Amino acid sequence: MKALKWWLRIVGFLYLLEGGGLSIAALFSKDAFAANWASAPVGSLDEVAVRGILVAGLPGVLTWVLLGVMMLIFSRFPARAGVLVLTIAAWELLVWLPSDLTGLLNGFSAPRAASLMAIHAVIGISGLLLLRRAPEQPPTVL
Repeated sequence: MKALKWWLRIVGFLYLLEGGGLSIAALFSKDAFAANWASAPVGSLDEVAVRGILVAGLPGVLTWVLLGVMMLIFSRFPARAGVLVLTIAAWELLVWLPSDLTGLLNGFSAPRAASLMAIHAVIGISGLLLLRRAPEQPPTVL
């Protein structure tokens, strides 16, 4: 259970850091936020593209913030975090890995896409492995 607690803390902190930073960028540097998601030079996207990327991308980065906070809270009670860990692993492996592959096939540089795919695979697979190693806990109500 100790390993799962630290996984929740480390990944939660990373999610909070990345989600918080990108949320601030989305609110205060819209062109840079959009360019980052489109893998394009800053200033090369028109107003409609920036607006579209902002509307599509902001919920994802705010979800990182939400999940990061939840992971930090549940790191105090890792025995109750099974559904949260499973949700995060599924999100990493079934949402972000295909998204990275789509990015690779649509203009992301190979090193960027490979790095992102590796990060998402490590987070997802390690979460599943740690959850599997955790001792069986009886169901509890929060």
